[in-house]
Amino acid sequence: MQGEPTSSWFETDNTPTVRSWEVYFLLVLASCFRVVYMIVIGGDIKRLCAAIGLAIIGTTFAISTVAAQADFTPGTVGIDVGWPDCSDTIPAAAYGIVGITDGLGYSENPCLSSEAQNFNRQDLGLYINTGWYAMSSHINPSSPRKCQPNDEDCLAYNYGYNAGLYALSYQKSQGVTARAYWLDVETDNTWSTDTIQNRNSLQGEADALNKFGAVLGVYSTTAQWDAITGDWINDWPSWGATTWTTATQAETYCTGHEFTGGRSVLMQYLPPDSLDHDVTCPLT
Repeated sequence: MQGEPTSSWFETDNTPTVRSWEVYFLLVLASCFRVVYMIVIGGDIKRLCAAIGLAIIGTTFAISTVAAQADFTPGTVGIDVGWPDCSDTIPAAAYGIVGITDGLGYSENPCLSSEAQNFNRQDLGLYINTGWYAMSSHINPSSPRKCQPNDEDCLAYNYGYNAGLYALSYQKSQGVTARAYWLDVETDNTWSTDTIQNRNSLQGEADALNKFGAVLGVYSTTAQWDAITGDWINDWPSWGATTWTTATQAETYCTGHEFTGGRSVLMQYLPPDSLDHDVTCPLT
Protein backbone atom coordinates (compact mmCIF):
# COMPACT_ATOMS: atom_id res chain seq x y z
CA MET A 1 0.00 0.00 0.00
CA GLN A 2 1.39 3.39 -0.96
CA GLY A 3 0.60 5.58 2.03
CA GLU A 4 -2.14 5.16 4.63
CA PRO A 5 -5.48 6.95 4.76
CA THR A 6 -6.32 8.74 7.98
CA SER A 7 -9.91 7.48 7.77
CA SER A 8 -11.77 7.36 4.45
CA TRP A 9 -12.10 8.89 1.01
CA PHE A 10 -14.13 11.89 2.06
CA GLU A 11 -15.56 13.24 5.26
CA THR A 12 -19.21 12.16 5.34
CA ASP A 13 -20.31 13.73 8.59
CA ASN A 14 -23.94 14.66 7.99
CA THR A 15 -23.90 17.44 10.56
CA PRO A 16 -25.20 20.56 8.78
CA THR A 17 -22.50 23.04 7.90
CA VAL A 18 -22.96 26.27 9.84
CA ARG A 19 -23.23 29.05 7.30
CA SER A 20 -25.26 32.24 7.66
CA TRP A 21 -28.13 32.97 5.27
CA GLU A 22 -26.30 36.08 4.18
CA VAL A 23 -23.35 34.05 2.87
CA TYR A 24 -25.69 31.64 1.11
CA PHE A 25 -27.53 34.55 -0.49
CA LEU A 26 -24.30 36.07 -1.74
CA LEU A 27 -23.17 32.76 -3.27
CA VAL A 28 -26.47 32.34 -5.07
CA LEU A 29 -26.47 35.99 -6.16
CA ALA A 30 -22.97 35.66 -7.63
CA SER A 31 -24.02 32.61 -9.63
CA CYS A 32 -27.13 34.37 -10.85
CA PHE A 33 -25.19 37.43 -11.98
CA ARG A 34 -23.01 35.11 -14.06
CA VAL A 35 -25.91 33.47 -15.88
CA VAL A 36 -27.70 36.80 -16.32
CA TYR A 37 -24.65 38.19 -18.07
CA MET A 38 -24.36 35.11 -20.29
CA ILE A 39 -28.01 34.71 -21.22
CA VAL A 40 -30.18 37.77 -20.75
CA ILE A 41 -28.45 39.62 -23.53
CA GLY A 42 -29.82 36.92 -25.81
CA GLY A 43 -33.36 37.75 -24.75
CA ASP A 44 -34.35 34.17 -23.90
CA ILE A 45 -36.24 34.59 -20.62
CA LYS A 46 -37.23 30.91 -20.33
CA ARG A 47 -33.63 29.82 -20.59
CA LEU A 48 -32.62 32.56 -18.17
CA CYS A 49 -34.98 31.16 -15.56
CA ALA A 50 -33.65 27.64 -16.15
CA ALA A 51 -30.07 28.82 -15.82
CA ILE A 52 -30.82 30.70 -12.59
CA GLY A 53 -32.46 27.56 -11.24
CA LEU A 54 -29.33 25.57 -12.01
CA ALA A 55 -27.19 28.23 -10.35
CA ILE A 56 -29.22 27.97 -7.15
CA ILE A 57 -29.24 24.16 -7.19
CA GLY A 58 -25.52 24.01 -7.96
CA THR A 59 -24.69 26.42 -5.15
CA THR A 60 -26.83 24.45 -2.72
CA PHE A 61 -25.08 21.24 -3.82
CA ALA A 62 -21.67 22.84 -3.33
CA ILE A 63 -22.62 23.97 0.17
CA SER A 64 -23.97 20.52 1.04
CA THR A 65 -20.60 19.00 0.11
CA VAL A 66 -18.40 21.72 1.54
CA ALA A 67 -17.05 19.23 4.09
CA ALA A 68 -16.00 16.74 1.38
CA GLN A 69 -12.25 16.65 1.81
CA ALA A 70 -9.87 13.93 0.71
CA ASP A 71 -8.48 12.17 3.76
CA PHE A 72 -5.36 10.81 2.12
CA THR A 73 -2.06 12.55 2.67
CA PRO A 74 -1.23 14.90 -0.23
CA GLY A 75 0.96 13.07 -2.72
CA THR A 76 -0.60 9.68 -1.99
CA VAL A 77 -1.01 7.62 -5.18
CA GLY A 78 -3.98 5.52 -6.26
CA ILE A 79 -5.17 3.77 -9.43
CA ASP A 80 -8.30 4.06 -11.55
CA VAL A 81 -9.60 1.22 -13.70
CA GLY A 82 -12.68 0.36 -15.74
CA TRP A 83 -14.01 -1.92 -18.42
CA PRO A 84 -10.93 -1.62 -20.71
CA ASP A 85 -8.83 -3.05 -17.84
CA CYS A 86 -10.86 -6.19 -17.14
CA SER A 87 -8.00 -8.51 -18.10
CA ASP A 88 -5.25 -6.47 -16.43
CA THR A 89 -3.52 -7.25 -13.15
CA ILE A 90 -4.17 -4.41 -10.73
CA PRO A 91 -1.19 -3.60 -8.49
CA ALA A 92 -1.49 -2.59 -4.85
CA ALA A 93 -2.30 1.07 -4.30
CA ALA A 94 -3.48 3.30 -1.46
CA TYR A 95 -6.88 3.71 -3.09
CA GLY A 96 -8.77 2.83 -6.24
CA ILE A 97 -11.47 4.30 -8.46
CA VAL A 98 -13.48 1.80 -10.50
CA GLY A 99 -15.92 2.46 -13.34
CA ILE A 100 -19.52 1.37 -12.84
CA THR A 101 -20.32 1.94 -16.52
CA ASP A 102 -18.56 0.68 -19.65
CA GLY A 103 -17.92 4.01 -21.35
CA LEU A 104 -21.51 5.24 -21.83
CA GLY A 105 -24.40 6.18 -19.61
CA TYR A 106 -26.93 3.42 -18.89
CA SER A 107 -24.26 0.76 -19.33
CA GLU A 108 -22.44 -1.77 -17.15
CA ASN A 109 -18.79 -2.53 -16.51
CA PRO A 110 -18.76 -6.35 -16.66
CA CYS A 111 -15.83 -6.60 -14.24
CA LEU A 112 -16.96 -4.01 -11.68
CA SER A 113 -17.10 -6.53 -8.85
CA SER A 114 -13.74 -8.18 -9.55
CA GLU A 115 -11.97 -4.84 -9.98
CA ALA A 116 -13.50 -3.41 -6.81
CA GLN A 117 -12.28 -6.40 -4.81
CA ASN A 118 -8.73 -5.09 -5.19
CA PHE A 119 -9.48 -2.25 -2.75
CA ASN A 120 -10.89 -1.86 0.73
CA ARG A 121 -14.30 -0.21 0.89
CA GLN A 122 -12.93 2.87 2.67
CA ASP A 123 -10.32 3.20 -0.08
CA LEU A 124 -12.74 2.77 -3.00
CA GLY A 125 -14.27 5.38 -5.26
CA LEU A 126 -16.51 4.77 -8.27
CA TYR A 127 -16.97 6.70 -11.50
CA ILE A 128 -19.93 6.93 -13.85
CA ASN A 129 -19.84 7.93 -17.52
CA THR A 130 -22.26 10.74 -18.28
CA GLY A 131 -23.90 12.32 -21.32
CA TRP A 132 -27.11 13.64 -22.84
CA TYR A 133 -28.81 12.37 -25.98
CA ALA A 134 -32.21 13.83 -26.84
CA MET A 135 -33.20 10.77 -28.93
CA SER A 136 -32.31 8.21 -26.26
CA SER A 137 -34.76 5.42 -25.45
CA HIS A 138 -33.88 5.97 -21.78
CA ILE A 139 -35.63 9.34 -21.55
CA ASN A 140 -38.50 9.30 -19.07
CA PRO A 141 -40.66 12.45 -19.37
CA SER A 142 -42.55 11.65 -16.16
CA SER A 143 -39.87 10.97 -13.55
CA PRO A 144 -38.60 12.53 -11.45
CA ARG A 145 -40.03 15.67 -13.06
CA LYS A 146 -43.16 16.00 -15.15
CA CYS A 147 -41.86 17.43 -18.41
CA GLN A 148 -43.86 19.32 -20.99
CA PRO A 149 -43.52 18.14 -24.60
CA ASN A 150 -40.29 19.40 -26.17
CA ASP A 151 -38.98 20.76 -22.84
CA GLU A 152 -35.50 19.40 -23.39
CA ASP A 153 -34.08 21.11 -20.29
CA CYS A 154 -36.49 19.05 -18.18
CA LEU A 155 -35.95 15.89 -20.24
CA ALA A 156 -32.19 16.25 -19.91
CA TYR A 157 -32.53 16.48 -16.13
CA ASN A 158 -34.65 13.32 -16.04
CA TYR A 159 -32.19 11.54 -18.34
CA GLY A 160 -29.31 12.30 -16.00
CA TYR A 161 -31.28 11.54 -12.84
CA ASN A 162 -32.34 8.12 -14.07
CA ALA A 163 -28.84 7.38 -15.36
CA GLY A 164 -27.67 7.89 -11.79
CA LEU A 165 -30.31 5.48 -10.48
CA TYR A 166 -29.34 2.96 -13.17
CA ALA A 167 -25.70 3.08 -12.08
CA LEU A 168 -26.60 2.71 -8.40
CA SER A 169 -28.85 -0.25 -9.18
CA TYR A 170 -26.12 -2.03 -11.13
CA GLN A 171 -23.55 -1.29 -8.44
CA LYS A 172 -25.85 -2.78 -5.79
CA SER A 173 -26.46 -5.89 -7.92
CA GLN A 174 -22.70 -6.48 -7.97
CA GLY A 175 -22.35 -6.24 -4.19
CA VAL A 176 -20.04 -3.22 -4.42
CA THR A 177 -20.13 -0.46 -1.83
CA ALA A 178 -18.31 2.86 -1.87
CA ARG A 179 -18.61 6.34 -0.38
CA ALA A 180 -17.22 8.52 -3.16
CA TYR A 181 -18.59 8.87 -6.68
CA TRP A 182 -17.23 10.74 -9.68
CA LEU A 183 -19.19 11.91 -12.70
CA ASP A 184 -17.00 11.27 -15.74
CA VAL A 185 -17.55 14.21 -18.11
CA GLU A 186 -15.78 13.77 -21.46
CA THR A 187 -16.36 14.95 -25.01
CA ASP A 188 -16.10 11.34 -26.26
CA ASN A 189 -19.62 10.78 -24.97
CA THR A 190 -22.79 12.15 -26.58
CA TRP A 191 -23.77 15.71 -25.66
CA SER A 192 -25.98 18.47 -26.94
CA THR A 193 -24.61 21.66 -28.44
CA ASP A 194 -26.88 23.32 -25.87
CA THR A 195 -24.75 23.63 -22.75
CA ILE A 196 -27.72 24.37 -20.47
CA GLN A 197 -29.24 21.01 -21.40
CA ASN A 198 -25.91 19.35 -20.66
CA ARG A 199 -25.80 21.05 -17.26
CA ASN A 200 -29.31 19.82 -16.53
CA SER A 201 -28.32 16.24 -17.30
CA LEU A 202 -25.33 16.45 -14.99
CA GLN A 203 -27.35 18.14 -12.27
CA GLY A 204 -29.99 15.41 -12.50
CA GLU A 205 -27.39 12.67 -12.14
CA ALA A 206 -25.75 14.45 -9.23
CA ASP A 207 -29.11 14.87 -7.50
CA ALA A 208 -29.93 11.17 -7.88
CA LEU A 209 -26.65 10.13 -6.32
CA ASN A 210 -26.78 12.80 -3.65
CA LYS A 211 -30.27 11.65 -2.66
CA PHE A 212 -28.77 8.35 -1.57
CA GLY A 213 -25.95 9.90 0.42
CA ALA A 214 -23.18 9.76 -2.18
CA VAL A 215 -20.34 12.25 -1.97
CA LEU A 216 -19.70 13.55 -5.45
CA GLY A 217 -17.03 15.08 -7.63
CA VAL A 218 -16.36 15.52 -11.35
CA TYR A 219 -13.69 13.96 -13.55
CA SER A 220 -12.78 16.01 -16.63
CA THR A 221 -10.37 18.56 -18.02
CA THR A 222 -10.80 22.31 -18.26
CA ALA A 223 -11.20 22.16 -22.04
CA GLN A 224 -13.75 19.34 -22.01
CA TRP A 225 -15.72 20.74 -19.09
CA ASP A 226 -15.94 24.18 -20.71
CA ALA A 227 -16.97 22.72 -24.08
CA ILE A 228 -19.72 20.56 -22.58
CA THR A 229 -21.08 22.85 -19.87
CA GLY A 230 -20.21 26.31 -21.14
CA ASP A 231 -17.73 27.01 -18.34
CA TRP A 232 -20.18 26.03 -15.59
CA ILE A 233 -18.85 27.18 -12.21
CA ASN A 234 -20.69 25.12 -9.58
CA ASP A 235 -17.89 24.56 -7.02
CA TRP A 236 -18.07 20.76 -7.17
CA PRO A 237 -14.83 18.97 -6.18
CA SER A 238 -12.80 17.97 -9.25
CA TRP A 239 -10.52 15.17 -10.39
CA GLY A 240 -8.46 16.33 -13.33
CA ALA A 241 -6.98 14.38 -16.21
CA THR A 242 -3.50 15.23 -17.45
CA THR A 243 -1.03 13.95 -20.03
CA TRP A 244 1.77 13.74 -17.46
CA THR A 245 3.61 10.50 -16.71
CA THR A 246 4.66 11.05 -13.08
CA ALA A 247 2.93 12.01 -9.84
CA THR A 248 5.28 14.95 -9.35
CA GLN A 249 4.33 16.38 -12.74
CA ALA A 250 0.61 15.77 -12.25
CA GLU A 251 0.62 17.42 -8.84
CA THR A 252 1.66 20.70 -10.45
CA TYR A 253 -1.84 20.81 -11.98
CA CYS A 254 -3.53 20.76 -8.57
CA THR A 255 -3.61 24.55 -8.67
CA GLY A 256 -4.75 26.58 -11.65
CA HIS A 257 -6.95 23.84 -13.11
CA GLU A 258 -10.03 24.01 -10.87
CA PHE A 259 -12.46 23.81 -13.79
CA THR A 260 -15.62 23.67 -11.65
CA GLY A 261 -14.51 26.43 -9.32
CA GLY A 262 -14.24 23.85 -6.52
CA ARG A 263 -10.93 22.55 -5.31
CA SER A 264 -8.89 19.91 -7.12
CA VAL A 265 -8.93 16.66 -5.15
CA LEU A 266 -7.00 14.35 -7.50
CA MET A 267 -4.90 14.56 -10.64
CA GLN A 268 -4.61 11.64 -13.05
CA TYR A 269 -1.43 10.66 -14.89
CA LEU A 270 -0.29 7.66 -16.93
CA PRO A 271 3.12 6.07 -16.29
CA PRO A 272 4.65 4.23 -19.26
CA ASP A 273 3.23 0.73 -19.76
CA SER A 274 0.88 1.01 -16.79
CA LEU A 275 -2.68 1.71 -15.68
CA ASP A 276 -3.99 5.20 -14.99
CA HIS A 277 -2.63 6.55 -11.71
CA ASP A 278 -3.92 9.38 -9.53
CA VAL A 279 -2.19 11.62 -7.03
CA THR A 280 -3.94 13.31 -4.10
CA CYS A 281 -3.74 17.10 -4.24
CA PRO A 282 -2.74 19.26 -1.27
CA LEU A 283 -5.53 20.71 0.83
CA THR A 284 -6.15 24.35 -0.05
